[in-house]
Amino acid sequence: MISTKNFTIIIPCIKYQDVKECLKKIRKKYKKIKIIVCLNKNSQIKRQKNIKFILTKSESIAEKRNIAANNCKTKYMAFLDSDAYPNNGWIESSFKFFKKKQNFVIAGPHIDPLKQSSSEKIIGTVKKSFLITMKPKLQKENSEKSQYVSFLPSVNWILSKKFYNSLNQMDNKLLRNEDWDFVYKMKKRNLKLIYSPKTLVFHENGTISHFIKKRFIYGVHMWPILKKLNLENYYFFLPLFFVIFLFSFPLIFLFKKYLLLYSTILGMYFLTILFESIRIYRNSINYPKMLFILILANISPGIGILLGIFKFEKNKK
Repeated sequence: MISTKNFTIIIPCIKYQDVKECLKKIRKKYKKIKIIVCLNKNSQIKRQKNIKFILTKSESIAEKRNIAANNCKTKYMAFLDSDAYPNNGWIESSFKFFKKKQNFVIAGPHIDPLKQSSSEKIIGTVKKSFLITMKPKLQKENSEKSQYVSFLPSVNWILSKKFYNSLNQMDNKLLRNEDWDFVYKMKKRNLKLIYSPKTLVFHENGTISHFIKKRFIYGVHMWPILKKLNLENYYFFLPLFFVIFLFSFPLIFLFKKYLLLYSTILGMYFLTILFESIRIYRNSINYPKMLFILILANISPGIGILLGIFKFEKNKK
């Protein structure tokens, strides 16, 4: 019979302060469940029963998860980010799936916490746009039915240790987008993720500057993923193509017809942004701020991907 005793929660982070609140909120739901925290700094760690802290010099989330998985003694693992925390019945929602089979990942939504600052609410709203989040109804809401999906981020994954090891775990060399790479390996074996709306966690939004910076960094580290043939990668190419288009502005001084083309495409982009922002946000007071963040969040990965080309080629040498 499956119980929470069969699960270990795995959390990668930088320092104890990053995960402190997360651990408190987990313990409110699960008093005795095993937890492994893999981190870089061990200062201010408060030792607790059934929580193992593993110190590593690695900056890779993938490697931290792998280290934790190798130290995991239970049959099942739950991946959680340090800025997220579970809802009631989070682990228990996976039982019915594991009773049937083992070779899959259960992935659930990661929605906004109930209590947020005004800036955090704006970021949460921006994340509900298709211009920012792939399949936002699956990621940022829990209204959809259980179904097979091609991808959901590893902020909220539950899977068996045996299955994780059968795919050679995550790629230690990747600093970001490790979950996208793991799902790519699943697809080559015709394996999918199961979306479970009841496998719910709350995900903190942080500051506006952190949000924009995070999206830029994801773009910088995107090339190892983009070079692999996958139709869904075209979603990530769109910000890159648009940024290249923006930088082509000087061409309007060389070619008269290009001014018309440039103006038309730019106008279509702003209309799309305008309609999308109205759809997801109706607060007139903070609307200009939200609109500005939406544009920055949409473009920043493209700038990151463009600059990441040089980093990727340098690492290949």
